Amino acid sequence: MLKKNDVIEIEIDGIGCNGEGIAHVGGYTVFIRTALPGEKVRAVIILAKPTFAVGKLKQVLRSSPDRTEPFCSVFGKCGGCGLQHVKYEAQLRYKREMVADAFRKIAHINILPDEVVPSPLIKNYRNKMSLPVRGDEPSVGFFAEGTHRVVPISECPIQFEGNGKLIGAFIDFMRENGIKGYNETTGTGEVRHLAARKLGNTVTVTAVANGNFAKRLAPFEKKLKELYGENYAYYVNINGSRGNCILGEDSVFVGGRVEPVIIDGLKTKVHPQSFFQVNDGVRELLYREIAKEAKGENVIDAYSGAGVLSAMLARSANSVTAIEIEPKAVESARFMLEQNGIKNVKTVCGDCSIELGKVLVNAKNSTVVLDPPRAGCSRAALDAVCAARPEKVLYVSCAPATLARDAAILSEQGYSLTRLTPFDMFPQTANLECLAVFKI
Repeated sequence: MLKKNDVIEIEIDGIGCNGEGIAHVGGYTVFIRTALPGEKVRAVIILAKPTFAVGKLKQVLRSSPDRTEPFCSVFGKCGGCGLQHVKYEAQLRYKREMVADAFRKIAHINILPDEVVPSPLIKNYRNKMSLPVRGDEPSVGFFAEGTHRVVPISECPIQFEGNGKLIGAFIDFMRENGIKGYNETTGTGEVRHLAARKLGNTVTVTAVANGNFAKRLAPFEKKLKELYGENYAYYVNINGSRGNCILGEDSVFVGGRVEPVIIDGLKTKVHPQSFFQVNDGVRELLYREIAKEAKGENVIDAYSGAGVLSAMLARSANSVTAIEIEPKAVESARFMLEQNGIKNVKTVCGDCSIELGKVLVNAKNSTVVLDPPRAGCSRAALDAVCAARPEKVLYVSCAPATLARDAAILSEQGYSLTRLTPFDMFPQTANLECLAVFKI
């Protein structure tokens, strides 16, 4: 029986859903972060439970040919890039295995997914970053894995180019003005997060304040003007809650220009509370495939975000109904539809658990597109789909485990999984996006 602080030498024979190496010894499954299949490693046990243990890698005794040198100075400290030590071709192979494993174990569906569609960029691919800000002498960075302890960074190599200049300018501004980062224990401090999204040439920056500190944070606009000229929009979001949500409900526009940007040939505007996929290149590839699958149909786009996919579907579908719970995202979608002269999309602002059933009652010959958050579809939304029995369901997911869970429900209701294509939306991490196609 393994105990905490035991030192073991062990062969790694698999990879877990978070990119950790998996080994087996004496009836135990041992998870070891940054260990790779085929390697022999020395590790110290840091957690021992009755059926599994967690080890910390101390030394690679026999290295995998898939191993490479990480390119980030805080790799292993920050909780972000769990696969940066893996060559990119191998990352794609491992991710395909992760998807197959999730469907086999959770959905009890044996399927070999398509090969993972690679990302055009494997660095500087993210158009959005959200960084916690903590401490009286503020630190900006990412949380260490499994904690709320900030690992300070000066830049992040997977975020959009030039993100380091923004981070540096914000830290300087806070220190020059005596502005404190958030303290989760006491609930004090003025700034909780620094968020930014770059779409086209425009950078939308949001300082998330721990209460009504918009006037205190407004002068940061001067530094943004120095960085970006006229190509920025600056908001202060108000979030005085004691929870873990990044954004509050209210965002105050401070300055810059809220100008339309072009995304996938569509003129749209960006709001801090609007959802866009984080990888422009992969989003375009993914949405193109979804549009092909839904061609010529009446489409219900559930969890539609800012409506970019809905607008793309409208090019080839007869009609589209877009359902989204976030009012600001729906506002952005309606603006985009008007700006682009799109007449065959109807927007519905509401919870998919409630609205999807209403829409499907009158939807004949429809295809349903489900693109829920990481937690997957609500059971009410899935039940509404199964009750209406549309001929085709396209399910887009960033979490293979919840996709597999929901696939099992659809399968029990008579749907067959006819396509499973992973897309590498998140290089250097264990995450990815999947397109699953179900037919009745």
